[in-house]
Amino acid sequence: MKRVILVRSMWMAAILLGVSFVSFMLMRALPGDFVLAAAGAQMLQPEVLEAMRRDLGLNQPLIEQYLSWLGAVLKGDFGTSFVTHQPVLHELWPRFLVTLELALIAAFIALVMGVSTGLVSARLRGAADWIVRLYNGFILAVPNFVVGTLIVLLVGLYFPELAVLSYTPFLEDPLGNIAGMILPAFALALAISVTISENTRAAVLEVSNQDFVMVARAKGLLPRTILWNYLMRNALTPIITVTGLQVATLLGGSIVIETIFAIPGMGQYLFDSITSRDYPVIQAIVLVAAACVVFINTLADIAYATADARVEA
Repeated sequence: MKRVILVRSMWMAAILLGVSFVSFMLMRALPGDFVLAAAGAQMLQPEVLEAMRRDLGLNQPLIEQYLSWLGAVLKGDFGTSFVTHQPVLHELWPRFLVTLELALIAAFIALVMGVSTGLVSARLRGAADWIVRLYNGFILAVPNFVVGTLIVLLVGLYFPELAVLSYTPFLEDPLGNIAGMILPAFALALAISVTISENTRAAVLEVSNQDFVMVARAKGLLPRTILWNYLMRNALTPIITVTGLQVATLLGGSIVIETIFAIPGMGQYLFDSITSRDYPVIQAIVLVAAACVVFINTLADIAYATADARVEA
């Protein structure tokens, strides 16, 4: 197990380094920069624009800019926002907590829906299996931003008393905050739950045909005992893998959902920062999101190795 953790940690560091370099270079490959975006329609003299770039350090070679930024990040300094002139970490942290809360609620909803529908489909078969498979196919074909938009329109039309576009901070009203997160989390979780459902169904069906399950049935064990002690425990390995991969994608999907539901998380912050070419903020958000994705996948790998002793690093 120690070897698994060590190898995954080394891969995680290498991936984050690559992601930070690629995102750094891609943002600067886009036409224009922060100085031109800030100038807008103003016809500033080239000398003024160059002086602004020099003050922000944008006139240095890209490799020097990247190494300078990376060295500061390793010390815990993500830089200062070009727009607000505030430390990026100070502005990013509360937004990260909002996105993390949304992702956790969505992950819980996706797990409950995915595992339960997958079990129903695999165990009951027949009409229940057909209904679940048709439902999964329909939901998978509908993007989460369409689901989110429909939720906003339908709730606003038929339930105007529900403030679907108003965000309540957790410390002000914990119950109101969680209640306001349910609908956007549901829109975010639907597509993820379908993938978990299909993989749960396939894993349970595969394990159901194993000899040890048939022996357990022949012994007359209770169906509940067979389900939890034989089927689910042995079907956990593929379920853990796909769940880890799918939960990690929640951070990417939250960008659109947060914009639709006006949630002040990392997604909306990233959208605004890309529009204004606020490089320090963009780089910090990409790095934090990548770290979360890689960390979740690493946890999934470790859980995979724990559940299946045959797995090695």
